[in-house]
Amino acid sequence: MCVVSAAQQIWRKAKDAGDPFEKVFCVFDRDTHGDYQRALDTLARIRPKGVFVAIPSVPCFEYWLLLHFAYTDQPFHAASMRSVGAMVLRELRRYWPGYEKAFHGVFEQRLEQLEFAKANAVRALKAAQTAHTDNPSTLVHELVEYLQRLKQ
Repeated sequence: MCVVSAAQQIWRKAKDAGDPFEKVFCVFDRDTHGDYQRALDTLARIRPKGVFVAIPSVPCFEYWLLLHFAYTDQPFHAASMRSVGAMVLRELRRYWPGYEKAFHGVFEQRLEQLEFAKANAVRALKAAQTAHTDNPSTLVHELVEYLQRLKQ
C-alpha cells in the first residue's frame, strides 16, 4: 500500500501543477506483504480510471529476473527456514551467482535477454491464468513494452 499511496501523492502533485501523468505504474511484489490484495483492489478502484496500473510480481520481483535465464511456471513456496522470496532468489542465483537485491545496473546487464524474458513472462502469465493462480507470474513485461513503445 505504501507504493500505491506514494503513487497517488506524486500524481496529485503533478496534477495540481497542471501536468498530470498519463500513466502511473505501481511495481510491487506479493512476497509476504499482508496488504498485497488491498493494493491491487485500491488500484482497480482509483480514479481517473486507466491511469494507475498495477505491475505485480508473484512471489517477488526476482521472478521477473529469473525469466531472463529460463522459463518456469513451477509455483514457489517457503521451505524449511527459507521464505518464498529466498526460494526464488536461490533459483535465480543458479543462473546469476553474483546477484544481490537492490543490485545496480540490473537492466543494463540483462538487456540482451530482455525479449526472452518478455516471452517467458507472457507464457508464464497464460499458464498461471489457466491454472487459476498467480504463483508464479509477473506483469513487468507490460511495463517494459509500454516504455519500448514510448521510445519508438
